[in-house]
Amino acid sequence: MLSRYLDPKNDLSFKKIFGEEKHKRIPIDFLNAVFNLTEERKIIDLEFLNPTQPPKVAARKESIVDVLVQDQRGSKYIVEMQVAKVEGFEKRAQYYAAKTYCAHFGKGKKYHDLKKVVFLAITDYVVFPKKDRYKSDHVILDNHSYEHDLKDFSFTFVELPKFTKNLKDLKSIEDKWCYFLKHADESDDIDEILANHPEIKEAYGVLDRYHWTEEELQYYEKLIMNEADIHGTLEAAKNEGRSERSKEIAKALLKQGLDPGQISKATGLPEEEILSFQN
Repeated sequence: MLSRYLDPKNDLSFKKIFGEEKHKRIPIDFLNAVFNLTEERKIIDLEFLNPTQPPKVAARKESIVDVLVQDQRGSKYIVEMQVAKVEGFEKRAQYYAAKTYCAHFGKGKKYHDLKKVVFLAITDYVVFPKKDRYKSDHVILDNHSYEHDLKDFSFTFVELPKFTKNLKDLKSIEDKWCYFLKHADESDDIDEILANHPEIKEAYGVLDRYHWTEEELQYYEKLIMNEADIHGTLEAAKNEGRSERSKEIAKALLKQGLDPGQISKATGLPEEEILSFQN
C-alpha cells in the first residue's frame, strides 16, 4: 500500500517543499533551525533566485542547484539534496559556491558588494565516514590562531544516515526537520510532536499525494525509476571499467532528455564532460 506522504528526498518533492514562493516560510524556518540563526542573525525573508546559473560563454557548462535563495541581507544559500553517492560531490559544492559568489559581479561593482554564500548539502549517504556527528560545518580558518577572518564561504553537510534519533528523542526544531527529511514517507499520520510545528505540518501538506496532480505523480515516479535504473546499471558495470561505462550511460540518458545536472548526480561525471557529449 502506498504511503500518503511522498519522499521529501525525491528531487521533485524537495523542490516543491523548499523552492516555491508560496511555501517560503518553510525554507526560512528550516535554514534558521539548521544554522541556529536567532535575533539579528535570523532570516526573516527570502528571495528565490534562478537555480540555473547560465555560463558566461555558451560553450561552458551551466550549474543547476536544487534551491538557491537570498536573505534580507543579501547572503545566498544553496541547498542541495543528494541521494546517491557520487565522486567529487565535495568539490562540486565548492564550485557551486564559488560560481554563485561571483555570478552577478560585473563591471562597476566593488569587492565589498560581494555577499556571503552558504552551501547546505543534505545527503542520504555518509560523506565523511570518520566523523561521528550527522552535521558538520566547514569554514575558512587561520591555521595558527584559528581565527575566522574569511567569512564569505561556509559549507554544511547534514548526513541523514547518521541521524538516529527517535520521535521521543526530538528536542530542537533542527531535530524535527532532520526526522522529517528521513522518515516523512514512512507513515500516513503526522505525529503530534511534528504537527505542533506549523512549518513542518505545512511541509507534510506539500508531500500529501492527494494534493498532487496525476502529471506530477507520474514525474515523481519517473525520477524514482530513473534513479533505480541508473544505480542498477552502474552496479552491473563495476567490473567492466566503471569510467567508460558511466560515459556510455550518460550519453544514453542525454538522448532520453535527462538534465545534465541529474546525470552528473547519478554517474559522478562532471557536468562539463556530460555537456561535451552533446556535440
